Amino acid sequence: MINVVAFDIYGTLIDTQAVLGKLTGVMGEQAPSVARTWRQKQLEYSFRRGLMRDYCDFSVCTRDALLFSCRENGVAISPADVEQLMQAYAELEAFPDVHAGLQALAESGLRLNAFSNGSHEAVERLLQRAGIRDAFADVVSVEAVRSFKPAPEVYAHLVAVCGVPAERICLVSGNPFDVLGAAHAGLRTAWLRRDPGTQFDPWGVEPDITLESLDGLASRLRETRL
Repeated sequence: MINVVAFDIYGTLIDTQAVLGKLTGVMGEQAPSVARTWRQKQLEYSFRRGLMRDYCDFSVCTRDALLFSCRENGVAISPADVEQLMQAYAELEAFPDVHAGLQALAESGLRLNAFSNGSHEAVERLLQRAGIRDAFADVVSVEAVRSFKPAPEVYAHLVAVCGVPAERICLVSGNPFDVLGAAHAGLRTAWLRRDPGTQFDPWGVEPDITLESLDGLASRLRETRL
């Protein structure tokens, strides 16, 4: 039986592609390409640093990825524009289905935790700004163990904070690598497929639940009897 539902934040509850509007204001028609590479490199840099045991704040990965993406796409960017875009990343909004979806889960008696690669301070600020901080009992950040998802130690830290066995925690994430990391650590998983074009990695491991919106998660958890 599931006691705790843990949510990834960036790309799952918070729309990282919403920064596209600010990018467009800075660089025009090149913004979509820059945005895609920015997000890809942000994750890649966190993976690399985790493997290298060279932890840094997730914002460093975000900034370095922005600079790489601009160079890759031949975009000249000023220090002032970099700061503007980093600020925009810290002020992203929640997806439209998030408020109602979290409320339905809370009303079902489940404890909800936020679980992120971002620093505790950054995630607290982001959730407060999005108006969803009160939905969560805890904000769990990887900074406590100085690594990044999908390293096993970050999921072990989540389990320790939750205070229940791993199999009683369901991780909800829009990122397949995060779902696989959680499954490897013994957690139950729900893949929130925000982009219908996204493919799940063919590793022989499937999410316990796959859905395209948070609207039905509470009922799916009841139906599947996880």
